[in-house]
Amino acid sequence: MLCIWQKRAAISLVEVMFAMAILSTLALPMGMFLVEQTRGSSQLGDYYQILNLLEEKLETVLDMRFHDIPPGETRDVLVESEGERALDLRPAEVARNLVSFRMRVELLPVSFSALKDAASSELQSVVAEDGMKRIEIIAEWGEKGRHNLNLVAYRSNL
Repeated sequence: MLCIWQKRAAISLVEVMFAMAILSTLALPMGMFLVEQTRGSSQLGDYYQILNLLEEKLETVLDMRFHDIPPGETRDVLVESEGERALDLRPAEVARNLVSFRMRVELLPVSFSALKDAASSELQSVVAEDGMKRIEIIAEWGEKGRHNLNLVAYRSNL
């Protein structure tokens, strides 16, 4: 009787190996899923932080005087404005990434063609060469793969 009880209570090596194989095939995909989720959520958090920085910088530019916004491309500097906050385009560190900022400003002519001449009753076309600026703030980061975000706004001087 004792001999039969000992055979039933023991687990063979084959059963242990079979159980480990089943457990590993279930645990490995779950572990990989958890790693990807945590990596993805941290990367998404980086995107939100950088987007908030971009929005703040764009609001600063839109608060500046029209003529203080430099045309062309500007990067890695502090752009001063009279009586307003300065725009900081210097690199910043967000979660282990060094984020570089740059600003592209393009002068756009504004055309008014709905002005009517009182004497001749003809429509006149008036063009303001520096009537509007297209402002684009760009953030770039990443060592292995480059990521970037950009925000665009238009500012008029009318």
